[in-house]
Amino acid sequence: PPPPPHDVAIVENEAWGPLVEQRPPPIAALAPERTLYFTSFTKCVVPALRVGYLVVPDAMNASVANRHLVTNWIATPIMSELASRWVADGTAAELVEWQRRELRARHAIARELLEGTAFRGHPESLHIWLPLPPPWEEDEFVAHARLRGVAVAPGSSFVTKPSARLSAVRICIGSPSVRELRKGLEIIARLIAGAAEPALLAI
Repeated sequence: PPPPPHDVAIVENEAWGPLVEQRPPPIAALAPERTLYFTSFTKCVVPALRVGYLVVPDAMNASVANRHLVTNWIATPIMSELASRWVADGTAAELVEWQRRELRARHAIARELLEGTAFRGHPESLHIWLPLPPPWEEDEFVAHARLRGVAVAPGSSFVTKPSARLSAVRICIGSPSVRELRKGLEIIARLIAGAAEPALLAI
C-alpha cells in the first residue's frame, strides 16, 4: 500500500490511563504499526513500584532497544518480577480499582468544598483544574496558598503556547491524606472567595 501522507511515529503516554475505567481505546490499538505505547505502575498501582511497560512496533524493536540501552539503567529485576506477577494474578487490577474508589471519594470532597467555583476534574483523576476568577493572578494565588501551607501548581506550567494561557492552578488530590486534602481545599476555598492581594511575603 502507498505510504501515509505523514509518516510519523507516535509516542503515547498512558501512565495515568488505567485509572479511568471508561476510556477510549489507546492510539496504539488504532495505529499499532507506528505507536510507541508506555505505561507505568507508579501512578496507578503503587508509587514505590517504579517500573513500567513499553510496547513498540515490530519494525522499531532494534532501534528502540539500542536507544534504551544507552539512555536508561535497567529496572530492578525484583520489581519487574513483582509487577508481572501482580498483572498475572489480578493484584494490579484490584489495586487500580482501589485507587479509582479512593479518587472518586476525594473528588466528592472537592465538589463539597469548592462548590461555587469553576473547578474541573475527571472523577477518577489525580488532579483538578481550578480557573481563577479575576482579578486573581495565578502567581499571586500560588504564593498566597504557599504562605498558608498549601502547594498548588500554576496553570502556566501546562500551557503549550502563551496565547492559550488561562489564569488557573492545578491541585493534586491523590497525594495528601484525606485530612490534609480537606484542610488544603478549605484554605483554597477561603482564599479564592476573598479579595485578590499582592503577595508581600514569600517562603
